[in-house]
Amino acid sequence: MKDFTEGSIARQVIDFTMPIMLGNLLMSVYGIINLIWVGRLLGHKAVAAVAASLPIIMLLPSFLIGLGMATNVLIAQAFGRKDKAMLRKILSNSFFSSVLFCLVISVVALIFRRQLLEWVHAPVEIQDMALSYLTIMMATLVFHFFINWMNGMLRGLGDATTVVKILIMLAVFNIIFVPLFIRGVGPLPPLGVAGAAWGTTLAAVASSIIGYVYLLRFNPYINMRNWDYSLDWQIIREVFVIGVPASLQMLVVSLAGVIIVSLVNRYGTAVTAAFGIGMQVDMLATIPFISVGMAATTIAGQNLGAKNLDRVFQTLRVSVYLGLAIALVCTLVLLIFPEYIGAAFLKESAERTRVLSIVRDYYQWMAFIFPCFAVIFAIQGVLRSAGDTMALLALSFIAMFVIRIPLAYFLAGPGGFRQDGIWMAMLASSTLAVFLNWLYYKKGPWKEKKLMGRQKP
Repeated sequence: MKDFTEGSIARQVIDFTMPIMLGNLLMSVYGIINLIWVGRLLGHKAVAAVAASLPIIMLLPSFLIGLGMATNVLIAQAFGRKDKAMLRKILSNSFFSSVLFCLVISVVALIFRRQLLEWVHAPVEIQDMALSYLTIMMATLVFHFFINWMNGMLRGLGDATTVVKILIMLAVFNIIFVPLFIRGVGPLPPLGVAGAAWGTTLAAVASSIIGYVYLLRFNPYINMRNWDYSLDWQIIREVFVIGVPASLQMLVVSLAGVIIVSLVNRYGTAVTAAFGIGMQVDMLATIPFISVGMAATTIAGQNLGAKNLDRVFQTLRVSVYLGLAIALVCTLVLLIFPEYIGAAFLKESAERTRVLSIVRDYYQWMAFIFPCFAVIFAIQGVLRSAGDTMALLALSFIAMFVIRIPLAYFLAGPGGFRQDGIWMAMLASSTLAVFLNWLYYKKGPWKEKKLMGRQKP
């Protein structure tokens, strides 16, 4: 656990970002591993099946992620105030309300899973594979949620190192379990695409149990027997006031992703597979910017709790500079080596060359999106630390539904640029989002927002 209310902001941002980045990279490893194993062992149609499911898998748990962000903010500010009694209340009230919500989401997803796949226009030849993958992932969502909750709680307390240890374990279990379930071993029959989901689930179950037992020895806050179980409606209100707009923001982004995928799917399985590869690589390349934003949320949150506003401004400046340096590397790598990167996901086949050519065209545009991410994620990290998630929701809605979606349909429409028009629209909307977020940061009332406990002397 670390106190960020004193010391060098630049050093704190860099030092705290690095383990968060490593942890997020490891958390994404199982998605990359799944897609590589699926592509290598089962072919490009299986890759397309997983790709068709990914936006739905990202869409439905978005409320849980938003509630986790709210808990992170409240924990960071309470820790900055040195309010241990409030921490114990926040942990109990936020955890059990989020678990209940997670179970509701799982049930709803299982009931409407076929309609969801039809909604994204999953090609007919891959629908059965996509359905099996989606069903397993949604039925076992609670295990993935628990790992996410543990990691968010630890980051709020300034402990990113333990997060890395948990995620290393998760990645190792995925490397072991996923290919075994896909191909079968001993009495276990080959399960195909469903095997990737079962392998990921078993890895999450094992990591949840072992991670919690490990934390009991070192972190007094993780032990549920030490929590304050008194029902506190003010905490629950703060969790939902902050968390629901944050969830809706992720819902907006995920829903826009679903619509984009449904548009991409109209151009056939080769384009869907190329976009699926692009999404996985983009998720990996975006991790540094997400990590910088998460570090900014915790560091700025603790300083807002301690009423050190100057340190909040310094946090943003350092976060933007760090993000832009990383963006330069990402852009150059993806411009120079797109086909080599895409080839890692595919076995030799008649369609392989065409898929890789689409991946190359994709990055002629999308490689330039990362400097935009550097600025957007840093600003949003600071705004989120103040609990100003309603503004972030509005900004994301404008970027996605006022700019990106209409522009994508226009540029990819009849007489347009086909799938290349979609990539153009994604880059253009992100560029405009930079200016919208910066304008709100400079002019918005986020500095005046008060969260629970900040009004106390």
